[in-house]
Amino acid sequence: MKRLLVLLLIVILALGVTALPLAAQDAPQGTWLGTWPYAAPGTHNLSSFASGGLDTNLGTVYRPIVELTPAYYLWASNEYVSMLASSWGFVDDNAAYEYTIQEGALWSDGAPITSKDVVDTFAIGRILGWTIWNSLEGVEAVDEMTTRFIFKEGVASLSAERLILKQSVSASANYGDLAAQAAELAAAGKTKDDAEWQALSTAIGEYHPETLIASGPYTYTLDDVGEAFMTLHWQPNSLYSGSVRFGDLKLWSGETEVTTPLVLSGELAHSTNVYPPATIEAFAAEGIRLVTTPRGYGPAVLFNYQVEAFNDVNLRKAMAHAINRDQSALLTNGLGAMGTVYFSGILDSLTPQLLSEEAIAGLDRYEYDLAKAEEYMAAAGYTRNADGKWADAEGNLLSFEYTFPADFADFSAMARDATAQLNDFGFDITERALPWQEAAQAIREGNYELSVWSWGAGAPFAFNSMNSPIRRWNNPVLPAEQPGMSLPLQFEWNGQQIDLNDLILNVSAGLDPAELTAKADFVAEIINDTLFFIPLNEMLSVEPVNEQSIGGAPADGDPIYANPSSDHFIIYLILNGTLFPAGS
Repeated sequence: MKRLLVLLLIVILALGVTALPLAAQDAPQGTWLGTWPYAAPGTHNLSSFASGGLDTNLGTVYRPIVELTPAYYLWASNEYVSMLASSWGFVDDNAAYEYTIQEGALWSDGAPITSKDVVDTFAIGRILGWTIWNSLEGVEAVDEMTTRFIFKEGVASLSAERLILKQSVSASANYGDLAAQAAELAAAGKTKDDAEWQALSTAIGEYHPETLIASGPYTYTLDDVGEAFMTLHWQPNSLYSGSVRFGDLKLWSGETEVTTPLVLSGELAHSTNVYPPATIEAFAAEGIRLVTTPRGYGPAVLFNYQVEAFNDVNLRKAMAHAINRDQSALLTNGLGAMGTVYFSGILDSLTPQLLSEEAIAGLDRYEYDLAKAEEYMAAAGYTRNADGKWADAEGNLLSFEYTFPADFADFSAMARDATAQLNDFGFDITERALPWQEAAQAIREGNYELSVWSWGAGAPFAFNSMNSPIRRWNNPVLPAEQPGMSLPLQFEWNGQQIDLNDLILNVSAGLDPAELTAKADFVAEIINDTLFFIPLNEMLSVEPVNEQSIGGAPADGDPIYANPSSDHFIIYLILNGTLFPAGS
């Protein structure tokens, strides 16, 4: 009897141990040394949806490691692989899309991740005007683990699939009340124009949960956020808690100027910041490995259309011809950038895949040509004064202020070079350097004349590239109180009435390749001719990977390095345990 009791006690203890979170006694050792320009203490919050929350603080690189996305896209093989979901795909008639959460998926608080979390996430996204809702009629739970996304008639698309599969899922435990209010407003037929909708949008932006509930293997609290760095800590309940090999992720704050000495000292092992050619050479001289991947965007000249002069396309075309884009690329990112060729609204690296040969052949390349620029200036009604400066009929100079983020090495270099080239051509432009957060806000508020931000996107669809900056920095995306570029998206072009917002929204809608190419051809022709922004170059990302700190990084040429920054390789390699502390 005594022996039986002992055996029973052993069984109970064993069951008690296995009831604990997986690998609770086996937290990995070692620290990942990375960087991200997160919001400082005081403005930093843990919201999945608010400004200063997870999008700001973790970005496209680290947020998917904390809040898992359903799947991850491998560019080289053109396929999605599992993250949070076990299966995904269009239903038989393409009227809807479904994905199923992996069995055993838990939040960091130990609660199961269910379809309710997904439905609630997208209910809040509906209030916030997420792009995917231009394609959806509704989102519903099929069962406890499966969610169905119901398309508006005829708009099922691979672009919509990407938006669904790249969206991190947030915990209903934090956001369920707000999601319930969102569902009520939608059921009542309310829209973004209604006061109740706008009030809920404001409430979502103001709600900052006290605790971050994570689905990924790392989480943090506000106590983990300092001025110099923040630290994400391993947590035992994720699907990936048993595969990751770092105990902490230490993320240094700051951009290029701050992180350069940290990379050289070894205190920072991996960075996505943009470094000038001399700094890249210094890293290489120290024996620091450099990995090159597509960045998936480039810098562009942005116009504020409240400035009357910029409403003349002849002036915009003159400016495009007056800037040597190859020089701009070299100064922006050394050999890690290429001057824009096609001006299609789509990254040059993707243009041959998404447009027909005939459409590409018809695009104006806006080659560096000062004589051509002079012709366009004359067509716009400008002449040179006695000092060689361009002036209008009343003698007013083309005097503008160029706003740029001082702490973004690439954007600031591009803005300064564009300013110098345009001034050499006869403009009168002054520089206005701001911290990057203020520079971005200045664009949103329309508090600029010329500015620089990214164009294009690292996604294999025309919509994603064409969306930025035309829609991204305009009222179709920005709230009504933020004018952004103030670019009118309804206009006459070649005798046709154009709604560019609608055209871009639908350019990747559908599953017929020939139809998608034809739509992309048409929108590219409009963007090329109207030249609402000047895309100066497309960038590569040259990233230090210090192998004194990081082990396991695949060799150069590995297919994972085909992934652009929007599907960054470290997401995949950290979660599956390929990367580990060197020497462990």
